[in-house]
Amino acid sequence: MMTSTHTKIQEAAGRNAQLLQGLHETDAAPSQLQQQDAYIKDLDSQTLTTTQRVNDLKQKTAAELKEHEKYRDSSVRRFAHKASGRKDKFAEKAAKEEKDYFDAVQSQKAAEDELAYVRQLKAEADIRRSQIEQQAHRHIQLQQELDALYNSIFAGHTPEFPDEDRKEDACNAAHYNLQQLNQRLERERHTLFLLGQTVQKLSEARNSLDSAYGMSQYDLFSSGAMASMQKRNHLERAESSIQQVRMLQEQIQQVAPELPSLGELRIAMGSIWSDVVFDNIFTDMQMHDQIKASMQQVDRAGNRCSDIIRERERSEQSLRGQVQQANERLQHARLELQQAREGAFTKVLGGGQVSSAGIGNPLSSDMPPSYAPPAYAPPGYSA
Repeated sequence: MMTSTHTKIQEAAGRNAQLLQGLHETDAAPSQLQQQDAYIKDLDSQTLTTTQRVNDLKQKTAAELKEHEKYRDSSVRRFAHKASGRKDKFAEKAAKEEKDYFDAVQSQKAAEDELAYVRQLKAEADIRRSQIEQQAHRHIQLQQELDALYNSIFAGHTPEFPDEDRKEDACNAAHYNLQQLNQRLERERHTLFLLGQTVQKLSEARNSLDSAYGMSQYDLFSSGAMASMQKRNHLERAESSIQQVRMLQEQIQQVAPELPSLGELRIAMGSIWSDVVFDNIFTDMQMHDQIKASMQQVDRAGNRCSDIIRERERSEQSLRGQVQQANERLQHARLELQQAREGAFTKVLGGGQVSSAGIGNPLSSDMPPSYAPPAYAPPGYSA
């Protein structure tokens, strides 16, 4: 019986080293998968909510179009109001219906842009999850095989080998600590990802506002309908980007509710009636000031978001160091457990200790993939 146990140890030494190395390489995968699943679930919920909003807005746009066309194309109504001396009343009603229709179109377009963005994030998240899932499954399989290997030699606690029991408990505690730190690290990395997306969308909004501001300056001197329409087009793009920022902020609140708000973000949209039909120097100057105020709001949000990113990057770096230390402690605990089990069998066999030289150095393995900052740099906002 003793010779059989000694033979098992000798036969298992090489495979044991491979399993330990594989586990070390995939230790971060379960936490990464857990974080990614939570992210995808949030995106799925956001997709359902936004899809419903888009459908509701489509119905509203269709209804507003009917009302708009009713007044636009109704010669009888126009003649009746003119005949009764209420020509201005008809024009006022027609203008209101036209404004309501264009507002509905704008809201629908912003919601459709948000839905397309959420779907893009979901597609990217699914690809990333597939990659992580492979590593997580590998980790589970390796752990199961290692457990089976040890259970074939050690079954539960062994009072006759108290040192082996202590080392096993220490190894389990080190593994639990590493998993907790990995979860915190993945949460921090995901927060940084969402903040990076936020600052990118703020940059897009700022660029659109810059273009709208330029057209607004031109409109002050030209008073042309084309300039007014181009200005509104740029403002609609800015509003669409800001709507996506609001969606990202909701996601950030789910992951890191302790983060401060970016403040009010409201894009000046003006009125199709005042910008085009009643276009004059006074309405143009008012709109010019409103656009400038929107730019200042986005600037403040951009500065705040950039500051938060820098602070969270420092936190991520600190956590990465803690994970590295916990990783080293776990590898050391695993090595000590291995040596304790070898020592236990050596004691039983009365010599012939199995050398662990072939196991390799588990402390030299790579860290889990570190956070990679966005390819774009946070914009240098200046209020």
